[in-house]
Amino acid sequence: MLFSSLGFILLFLPATGALFALFRRWRMPSLALGSLALASLVFYCWWKPGYLPLFVGSVVVNFFFGRCIRGPDRSSHRVLLLGLVTNLGFLIWFKYASFFSEVAVQIGWARSALSAQLLPLGISFFTFTQITYLVDRWRGQAPVTSFMRYLLFVSFFPHLIAGPVLHHSQMMPQLQKPKPTWTAFASGLFLFAIGLSKKVVLADTVGTLVDAGFAQPTQLQTVYAWLVVMAFAVQLYFDFSGYSDMAIGLGKMFGVDLPWNFDSPYKSTSLAEFWRRWHMTLSNFFKDYVYIPLGGSRCRPFRSQFNLFLTMLLAGIWHGAGWTFILWGALHGAGLAANHLWRRHSARFPRPLGWSLTVTVVLLGWVLFRATDFSQALLIYKHLFALEAARDFGHISLLGDQTVMYVLLGLALILVCPNAKSLVVRFRPSFAWSTWTAALLGLAMVFLLGNNKTQPEFLYFNF
Repeated sequence: MLFSSLGFILLFLPATGALFALFRRWRMPSLALGSLALASLVFYCWWKPGYLPLFVGSVVVNFFFGRCIRGPDRSSHRVLLLGLVTNLGFLIWFKYASFFSEVAVQIGWARSALSAQLLPLGISFFTFTQITYLVDRWRGQAPVTSFMRYLLFVSFFPHLIAGPVLHHSQMMPQLQKPKPTWTAFASGLFLFAIGLSKKVVLADTVGTLVDAGFAQPTQLQTVYAWLVVMAFAVQLYFDFSGYSDMAIGLGKMFGVDLPWNFDSPYKSTSLAEFWRRWHMTLSNFFKDYVYIPLGGSRCRPFRSQFNLFLTMLLAGIWHGAGWTFILWGALHGAGLAANHLWRRHSARFPRPLGWSLTVTVVLLGWVLFRATDFSQALLIYKHLFALEAARDFGHISLLGDQTVMYVLLGLALILVCPNAKSLVVRFRPSFAWSTWTAALLGLAMVFLLGNNKTQPEFLYFNF
């Protein structure tokens, strides 16, 4: 079920909210939390009911591991290792087994590859969420909790499919007794309206240009190749930040504050700053559970840069099972290492130059992120730098001047306007803010009702 679907907006959300509010009014907090957990399971299995047992099984097994871990002693360490192997094995089997088997065939270690499996929704997100809980249980930083609260911590439907990646310290205290207020509900609805508009008005519209350009890269003139790449940067930002805004807004409606995931990343003047602003919860996960355990910046300079490179390489692999994702991670790893070395030995770039270099690296990286394989990515790069002439321009008319205007509008909103986080900080329940909320919801509904095609999924559903 999509946040941007009419079924979710007109049926699921009102029914879930009414049931939750009813139990709270009757002073039944346990039933209120139980209704949210049940609604979250319904939300998950709406897409494919067959994967619900896998999800519930993962939650039950990890809850059991968490109960068996009592601190940094030897027996708990063994349980932690078993939990990590189980979770990573579960993730590798569903997400990477087919890719690794293809590699084995290519190098002669196997005769045939495994067929690709349908990836369970949100597998990377709910697996990483549970890994953090087990590690922190072993560190003595996570409390023992009831199964109902643990289930809700993992399955809470606003974050379940595509994040934000949650930490137990952010959620567990709030799940003891959620406290929804009218102000929180109103600001949550406003934020949901912002995210919904980002998705259906901008991301989905610009996505038609991206799909057309990547489908026929040989027909792209240099200027159009850059336009398509910038369009993907706009699409990905508004698609994923739109999902995150909707998730955080939904959380506020139920009295739960989810962490922010975006803070105007395309305004960054260095690659390090970009990763402090883009997908912030995932960046924090890799920093706390990969980079720092590897030694972080406490090592000698070469080892510190290697730790950065390896962390981003793993982040690339997390995003997808494919050589393009691995190379994308390596590109950002090398860029971050170079960024840190430059800052250590030289003065900082002037802000305009730093911004230009950062955006260029990010845009070139998005080509690998979006391309289906190396050959497609290489064709795009050739046309970006005029190394290969376009064969014809017949399909360019499919892009449409109107779609190009949406790309330019998206870039203007990204670079000039305040982001959703700053708008919500200013929010106060009033007629003016209510008007903005209604206008955004109305605009999004016009696009939803006017779209006769199947509503596009969120891009991060694939990860």
